[in-house]
Amino acid sequence: MRVVDVADRAAFDAFVRLGLDTHGGRAVPLRERRLRDWFRGTSSHPHPVSLLLALDGERPVGRAVVHRDDRLDARLGTRAQVFGAIAATDAPVLHALLDEADRRARASGASELFGPAQLLPAQSGGAVTGAFEERGFLDAPWNPAWVPEALEERGMRRWYEADTWIVDVVDEEGPSDAELDAAGIRIDEVTRVGLAQGMRALLPLLNDSFAQLPYFTPLSKAELDEWTAGMWLLHEEGLFLIARDEDEVPVAFMLAVLDASPLLQRSGGRLGPSETWSLVAHRRELRREAVLVVQGARHDAQGRGIVTLLSRRLHANLAEIGCATLRSTQIGRLNLGSARQFARFGGRPLHSTAYYRGPVSG
Repeated sequence: MRVVDVADRAAFDAFVRLGLDTHGGRAVPLRERRLRDWFRGTSSHPHPVSLLLALDGERPVGRAVVHRDDRLDARLGTRAQVFGAIAATDAPVLHALLDEADRRARASGASELFGPAQLLPAQSGGAVTGAFEERGFLDAPWNPAWVPEALEERGMRRWYEADTWIVDVVDEEGPSDAELDAAGIRIDEVTRVGLAQGMRALLPLLNDSFAQLPYFTPLSKAELDEWTAGMWLLHEEGLFLIARDEDEVPVAFMLAVLDASPLLQRSGGRLGPSETWSLVAHRRELRREAVLVVQGARHDAQGRGIVTLLSRRLHANLAEIGCATLRSTQIGRLNLGSARQFARFGGRPLHSTAYYRGPVSG
């Protein structure tokens, strides 16, 4: 077995196919557009991203990306070689990919391996460590049970353990005007026409809300644009909420989208013209399930019940469009406030997840 850089279109096509062929029907492939940006070097990531392909003879059997980021190093207090976008047929293939990541770490002076992350923990990543029987979904990981076992065999340790969540949508009226007045806010429901303006308001809110999390590195506008590229196709009125105070300053947010996981699984992560048509033609069926991609409140607005009011409005809006199930991307086990937003509606943890850290050999 050997590991090579993805250097041409044929190798890139194999890299993309591996994300579909090895997921066992439970993982959702990364969006192809993001992978293409990494391959072409047109990503906004400040450091080069290397795409790796593991070959058994000439047969592609695994893939990964490796890169570095000075901002993450500063946050972790180390010099890390980051790996992510893992797809492998079995543990020996994963070990071969990580051996190559380890070699590159030594060459760059990195002292530890960190991952999986695509490209940063603030964007997406983590390995599933429990509830492998549950399918993955948009922007959430899924991997077989042997993956954490293989990582731990290498002496890597779990870091920042978290859970995805699932909840049945609660059909309620949502917060009253009197409740919003008492909290000193109004809720802005971002429309499709106002989506670009909503994203501009989201960026400083997101960076401020997550600043205390140990893995978080502030996102640039370009990185946020890349992360959310194509989400307008999954946008539904009433699912992107921004709370504004009496001076119209944004203080909290909640961004949910329709869960297009089955479509992305069929297309291998592509959102082209045929997928766009399918999203339009099958909108009613698509509205049955949604994903809470991200939520939060500015540091000085936390603990005031504002996110709870947003949650109630979100559930009311989801019920109105006929949505029955809401899933959430990872919520850290130390992030008790975010977890409470699901628990208070009868939700439960779904997958357990963790990042992994381990020393570079030698």
